[in-house]
Amino acid sequence: MSPWSQSDFYLRLDDLAFLFDLKTDKIKKELSSLQIETVSGQGKTHVKPEGVRRYLEHKGFKYQSQVISFQMLKGGVSKTTSCLNIGLRAAMYGFRVLFMDLDQQANLSFALGVDDLEVPVFINVLEKKISMQNAVIPIVEEQIGLLPSNLNNSVIERVLLNGTKNLGRVVKAPLEEVQGSYDLILIDTSPSLSALNTAVTCASDLVILPINPDKFTLFGAQKHLADLDQIREDFDLDLEIKLLFTKYDGREAASEAYFNQCLELFGNKMIRSFVRQTTEIKNTIASGKTIYDSKGNAKSDYDRVSRDILGIW
Repeated sequence: MSPWSQSDFYLRLDDLAFLFDLKTDKIKKELSSLQIETVSGQGKTHVKPEGVRRYLEHKGFKYQSQVISFQMLKGGVSKTTSCLNIGLRAAMYGFRVLFMDLDQQANLSFALGVDDLEVPVFINVLEKKISMQNAVIPIVEEQIGLLPSNLNNSVIERVLLNGTKNLGRVVKAPLEEVQGSYDLILIDTSPSLSALNTAVTCASDLVILPINPDKFTLFGAQKHLADLDQIREDFDLDLEIKLLFTKYDGREAASEAYFNQCLELFGNKMIRSFVRQTTEIKNTIASGKTIYDSKGNAKSDYDRVSRDILGIW
């Protein structure tokens, strides 16, 4: 069962005002003129995702279909955390979001409230025991869906390596079944260079590699980038690749040094926004709330990163 309800994905009116550099009264009048209702409670005013969508479209923003995968050869780099929080923020901005968990550790599924060995997962879709459409679990009706994962997905690699499946279509074809129902499909992957991750890359419009301020992550990023470049060449992909700096600590000189080194090494591939080190994320997931209920670094950082990736400015 999802730890969240629909009201958890209402966008705060002051967040919308901040986005357009307007006072909340001005935004409220504009929403009223468009017959977009606001919701008040606990001293705060919110706008429902469908209202935010209408308002952003009125301002000229276009919701375009996109598949984004989160990959990294090294574990512990905030890959799942970034996938989750960018997706949740996108839902608040009116995107219809599908999470696809392809990591057998299933951390993304757990964070979204699904912990069940009996639910269908991607291996069942791959073996045509269930359609992709029927395997998706609604997390928030008409707003967020999830194709969960569990340990049953541990055999995917063997199936792919022993079979004759076209890696270019393994993930892409099932996604085509459901792509019309979602604006944004976010795929969480295992920390590896694998046949499955090759298939995920072939289905992606954008691959995001989270990186941390340490030399092992830097080496992993360089190796993973080389692998992605080879896949792009082998499958003739029109693929965008970005790196997201996470766990930045302004109190440590090493963080700034690694960030500057990454800017120098990876240039335009770097997302200019970064995510600071914080305990908020772990605490909010444990409490059954999103980071966007707070006013801390996690909220502001992932909001900025999400808008950067989605083009909401």
